[in-house]
Amino acid sequence: MQLVGAVSMKTARAQGSGNKPTLAVFVVGMDNSLGNSLTTELGTKLINGGQYALTAVDVTGKRDELRAAYTTGGGSSIDRNALAAWGRANGISAICLVVDDVKGSDHMFYAQLIDTKDRKLSGKGSYIRTGVGSGELTRVSSALAQQLNGPERKRSAPAPTRNYPAELDIEMVFVEGGTFEMGCTAEQTDCQSNEKPAHSVTLRSYYIGKYEVTQKQWVTVMGSNPSTQKGDDQQPVDNVKWVDVDTFLMKLKQLTGKNYRLPTEAEWEYAARGGAKSQKYKFSGGDDFGEVAWCSLNSSSSSRPVGTRKPNELGIYDMTGNVWEWCSDWNGVYSSASVQDPTGPATGSSRVFRGGGYKDGATWSRNAVRPTHPPTSSRVDLGFRVGLPAQ
Repeated sequence: MQLVGAVSMKTARAQGSGNKPTLAVFVVGMDNSLGNSLTTELGTKLINGGQYALTAVDVTGKRDELRAAYTTGGGSSIDRNALAAWGRANGISAICLVVDDVKGSDHMFYAQLIDTKDRKLSGKGSYIRTGVGSGELTRVSSALAQQLNGPERKRSAPAPTRNYPAELDIEMVFVEGGTFEMGCTAEQTDCQSNEKPAHSVTLRSYYIGKYEVTQKQWVTVMGSNPSTQKGDDQQPVDNVKWVDVDTFLMKLKQLTGKNYRLPTEAEWEYAARGGAKSQKYKFSGGDDFGEVAWCSLNSSSSSRPVGTRKPNELGIYDMTGNVWEWCSDWNGVYSSASVQDPTGPATGSSRVFRGGGYKDGATWSRNAVRPTHPPTSSRVDLGFRVGLPAQ
């Protein structure tokens, strides 16, 4: 696997970087030209975020050392302790490691920001593009820097102290804004009346949870587990009322300082369809129902640990099957008019939930299906995932 290192940036420290922690950026899996360009663009954006100064250490000659620290088990995983030790030995406060995982024409970028002092993960991000040339690197670096710097963090503010459990550092996927057809589109056969008419929706960019909220995460925040399907704390939490989810999100905000919320119905469907990468599948991630979902075909009438079926085009798991997912919207009737960032009616008696559950068949698990349920009542197969504003 090819490793590209950031070049020496001694002048950056000479121009008034003060006592800010130093940062080195590395890219794995790209050719030298594109990799060096990405390290420079991403490093510059992270510096401009106000948290770091680029290291004065010439890391280009230390790639073999870093490669040895980077991988374990035959090069399949990241050894964070070894990376942190390497950084400390070279006077580097933080290491940003970007992996370009190429699958066909798709480039799936995964970034980790590692604090070398305490060996903790202080930031992470992901981004997917089809084909990556020099003109695309600005978009890639901007998306990753926004996630690594943190959507809630002011540009000039110091990095906050992480004083909450690691399981509450919820992994999020950046969803680039765009316009899509919502509702009963051509591939969504057997549509219900409340899925019609299909209509154009434009959304700004946002983040959505890569996985459904787990029982372990719920217990960490709320103290008890309401779920009916137990056995593995990485199963999605179920049997939760919408109002209890609202309480969970309020407490999660207080613990983490991040403005977590439920996704809107439109945000949920756009992400389920694959966002700007959509291949117009009936289900989230494909047309093979059993391949993408824990469902009536394969679940043995129980939820399963999150992230164990095929992800969709954006790398999001379980948006079809496992458990249904609450959305923020009150139930409303679709119109044929184009809308922008819809949030549903102002009031109502029931909230929308999406995605199908472990007991459901194909008809009720399509991307456009939108049942409703009273917010003060629970279901044994109903959970949720979180959303987060991009701004």
